[in-house]
Amino acid sequence: MSVVTTTIDFWIDPMSPWAWTTARWLEEVQTMRDIKVSWRVMCLAILHENDETPPPEQFQAWLKSTWLGARAVEAARADAGDEAARELLFAIGRMSNVERNRDLPAVIAAAVSECGLPAGVNEASTTTEFDAAVRASHEAAMALGGKDVGTPILGMPGPDGAAVGLFGPVVSPTPRGDAAGRLWDGIVLLAQTPGFYELKKERTAKVWCD
Repeated sequence: MSVVTTTIDFWIDPMSPWAWTTARWLEEVQTMRDIKVSWRVMCLAILHENDETPPPEQFQAWLKSTWLGARAVEAARADAGDEAARELLFAIGRMSNVERNRDLPAVIAAAVSECGLPAGVNEASTTTEFDAAVRASHEAAMALGGKDVGTPILGMPGPDGAAVGLFGPVVSPTPRGDAAGRLWDGIVLLAQTPGFYELKKERTAKVWCD
């Protein structure tokens, strides 16, 4: 009996710590369930560019800098393919969220070097060359998940087999082992339930990244 592998689209801004914990959870799920994840980028700068109320001033510079990581990931994809993009995305996410390096240009340069990518990938992070690719990826996530969502977005089969977009799961610390598998199974059930839209609770603890 053949096993059918389910392909999942996952959109993430690697600078988001909450999205990072979700990405780590999906890594765990891949070892336990027959899924294949297509790692794609979102960009918090794009997400907030049309906010009616501008973000706090101290947040604006950081928000603008999220273009750097998204551009670099798309540059890596263009240069060396999807796996290179995934490796760079995780290197950037680890350095910024786990190692807590807030110097994003330095993070991009170090991550590009660690992944063995050409210097041009780092250079592309500060140009607009890949802005169209970043925006197209981001808008694909929003088209699937809807307007009132953030990062990350899961794209997965819905009740009729067509893709549905779900924001989240927002979870910290990262579920491991059987807990990771059970969470995945629950999300599959939600995604395949006709008319399901939202579950939410207040966040009462800070995010923990590992």
